Amino acid sequence: MPVRIDHAERRSLLAQAVWRIALRDGLREASVRGVAREAELSMGSVRYFFSTQDELRRFAMRELIDKIGRRITAGAELRLADAHEGRVVEAALALLLELLPLDEERGTEARIYQAFVAEAANDSVIAEIRQDADDGIRQQCRHTLDSLVEFGCMAASREVESETERLHALLDGFAAHLLARPERTSPARVEGLLRIHLHDLCVPVRCPGDDPSS
Repeated sequence: MPVRIDHAERRSLLAQAVWRIALRDGLREASVRGVAREAELSMGSVRYFFSTQDELRRFAMRELIDKIGRRITAGAELRLADAHEGRVVEAALALLLELLPLDEERGTEARIYQAFVAEAANDSVIAEIRQDADDGIRQQCRHTLDSLVEFGCMAASREVESETERLHALLDGFAAHLLARPERTSPARVEGLLRIHLHDLCVPVRCPGDDPSS
């Protein structure tokens, strides 16, 4: 009786092989031959699912982004419950922290993602996937701020679009520091600074020339 192959499982296995190679040796080493060796499969087995090296790499990048998305979604109900019980800032903070490389799993994901991003200049499809992922993070920032507004935790003088850009830039900066200089940027420090930022959003913006007594 022929062995039945779970195609989704096999494709996921191949994506994971690409991740390991990208993390260890760089994405350019993730050839069809190299991935077949890493996954302990024949080249024919790999080519059955992916006809080219580029197709395989692009799938692996999308699979990584989907994995991160599933982890974030998994905690959505708990965060919503926290918000409805008055822990609005803590719920927002929990969502944003999922986007940062604060532990081994998320740090590994971030380094693999960086390996893909390094190839964006040479692969227009990877560049598009990266842009979509970046837009997704921005949308999470906007969703977070919309929730703060909904629950009355952001001052009316704060402009949501501008604050979205500021929060997105803050997350990018934290991620870069955590990966480049982890000995100087602890997860606890990042969490504390991000919590301060979210609480500060409750404070009205004052522009130069505003009457401080008003």
